[in-house]
Amino acid sequence: MKYAIAILALSAGPAMAECPAPEAMYAAAEGWMAGERLADPGVANMQDAACAYNSYLERLEDDLGRPVGVKVGFTSKPAQERFGVDAPVAGALFQPMLLENGAAVSMSGSRTPFYEADLIVTVADPAALAAATTREEAAAALGNVQAFVELPDMALAKGLKPTGPIMASYGVIPWRGVLGESVAISDLADPVADLGALTAVLKADGAVEDEATGAALLGHPLDVVLWLVRQGGFDLSEGSVISLGSLGALHPATPGLAVQADYMIGDKPLSVSLTTVE
Repeated sequence: MKYAIAILALSAGPAMAECPAPEAMYAAAEGWMAGERLADPGVANMQDAACAYNSYLERLEDDLGRPVGVKVGFTSKPAQERFGVDAPVAGALFQPMLLENGAAVSMSGSRTPFYEADLIVTVADPAALAAATTREEAAAALGNVQAFVELPDMALAKGLKPTGPIMASYGVIPWRGVLGESVAISDLADPVADLGALTAVLKADGAVEDEATGAALLGHPLDVVLWLVRQGGFDLSEGSVISLGSLGALHPATPGLAVQADYMIGDKPLSVSLTTVE
C-alpha cells in the first residue's frame, strides 16, 4: 500500500512553481538507487517539494518495499538555519537502510556520506499516538527508545546547494542507519523527564566528537513525535520506527572509522557502534 508523506509548507516562495513531472522524479529515484547523484528538482517552495516527493517515494517503494518508519530532519535550530527552514521535514525509512548494532557499513554506493548521533522511538499504540497532544500521551503510545547512528548521504549533484525545498523533495535523503540497544519507554522512571534530560556522546576512533542532550531535538524528543503526528499523512502503524533527528553535527563518513554513540536515559545506559569499510 502506498502512503503519502505530508510536508509542512515552510518558507514558501511568492509564486507557485509547477510540480515536477512524475516521470522526472521516478527517474531521480531510479538513479539514486543505482548510485547516481540527485539533480535539482526545480521546486520553489515546500508545497512543490511535497508534490515532488510523493512521486519520488512511489518509485522507491516499487523497489524497496513499504516504508518501515519515518526520518524527521531539521529538528535542531542550527540545521534549520543551515537549510533555510523554520520547522522539521520528514521522509520515509525503508528496511534495507537499517542495519544491526556493530555493523560493518560499506561506503560502496554512497556519494557524500556522513554520520551523526540520532535517536529512534517505536510505535506501540497507533490509535493512541494519533490522538496524542501532550508529551505524556505520546510517551504512553510509544514502545522503545533506541540508540541510533544515522548515515545520511548528501547525494545531490555536484555544485547544487542544498535548500529546504530540495531536501524535502528527496525525503531528507536517508541512506543507512545502525540500530543499537533499546529500552522500553515504560521502564523509564519518568519517561517525559528522562527523555528530555537524556545525554548522548558520539565518538570516532575513541575521540569524542559530539555531546548533546534531548533538548537538541525541538527542545524535547517527544515534541518531534507530536510534530509528526500533527502533520498527518504518515504511516505510523505498530512497530514503525521514528528517527528523531540529529544529536550533534554531521561528520564525514570515510572507510576505516570505528563509531560509537553512548546514551544515558534516566538510569538506563544505551550504546550503538559501527565500523565503516570500503
